[in-house]
Amino acid sequence: MSGGRVVRFGDPSRYYEVEKAPLPHILVASNKTLHGWWKGKRECTSERMLINPYNGCSVNCLFCYSQGFPGYFQLFRREGIVTLFRDFDRSVAHQLDSISVASCGYLSPVTDPFQRLNETYRLSERIVDAFVERNVPICFSTKSRVPQRVIDRMREQTHSFGQVSILTPKEELRRGLMEEGACTDELFGNLTRLRDAGLSAVLRIDPIIPHLTDAKDELKDLVQRAVDSGSTHVVASVMDIPVRIFDDLLRKFKRFGTGFSYDLGRLYRERLDGYQHARIEYRKSVFDRLRNLCDSIGISFALCMEYEVLDGRPVGLNPEFMSSVNCDGTNIPLYKRMGKTFKPACNCRGDCLNCKDPLCGVEDLAMGRYKESKKDFTLKDYRRWSREMMD
Repeated sequence: MSGGRVVRFGDPSRYYEVEKAPLPHILVASNKTLHGWWKGKRECTSERMLINPYNGCSVNCLFCYSQGFPGYFQLFRREGIVTLFRDFDRSVAHQLDSISVASCGYLSPVTDPFQRLNETYRLSERIVDAFVERNVPICFSTKSRVPQRVIDRMREQTHSFGQVSILTPKEELRRGLMEEGACTDELFGNLTRLRDAGLSAVLRIDPIIPHLTDAKDELKDLVQRAVDSGSTHVVASVMDIPVRIFDDLLRKFKRFGTGFSYDLGRLYRERLDGYQHARIEYRKSVFDRLRNLCDSIGISFALCMEYEVLDGRPVGLNPEFMSSVNCDGTNIPLYKRMGKTFKPACNCRGDCLNCKDPLCGVEDLAMGRYKESKKDFTLKDYRRWSREMMD
């Protein structure tokens, strides 16, 4: 070691040197592989290849559910150290070159791909390059300013798009909910720059925080301003809280008043798969208002990972509230290799969760045929599909 700060994590014999600038972080070798949605309940209609180049996030949202995740996420929660996967962009490129069937990449479903550390390492930009160079679609979700290079690169790929998470139109409240991230004007500016580049611009109100960001007039102002800025679709959810950090999170929310924290505790009485959810009556009332608002403005609407428990099992709420074909408002077919690059495998809407006739040729993705089917796919599945399509 060089004599600087070191941290021990995981294996008792494994130490990592902590880099100080631009913020505390460690670099680790990566054996991470591209994969689809996680095991268990699923509402995501389209297939995605999930990409998380950073574990931990300097945006550090007060409510972030990743604080309840194991592994390197706990290193960030306890010590504020972000983990960066060294040369992950090269690993992603190699994995893309090992398959002949690909779905849209998702950068990134857990931590912000454009957080401050990315300004130094630019992993997210290089991952976008890897996808676009092979003509594979990629999307992102962020609360930060999107680098113009990313937008310029993504406009070269027909089905790529961007999602911008804006919780409130009130800048002072936004600053109270997260340590970093772009200011409110910059977030709406992201939507405008996406629209001006010809890319689909999605507003994510994800999550809505009960009694804090759920006022009818505030949500109306938020959606209207997003539409004026270029958004044509809204994705929403109500904050859910991992059980393992529930008490800790309520303590943090006391900054908004002891009564507010108490009201949250009373509202969050529904437990599902290790998470506390707001009561279903409350959530449905919020979603009904948002759906009606989007209908009146003329844009589409969907939910993200929202369920109610019926007969002892989780049932998704999107069939009741969604007005789009796919939950992210975009219809992207599966892609297959044509020489060195990829092209759409078929002319379909890409809503695999509802599909009964797989025009793409991948039988596993016709998940609408069965009540129970495999809904979590790995790189091994993509390689198997690649072999089957070559036979």
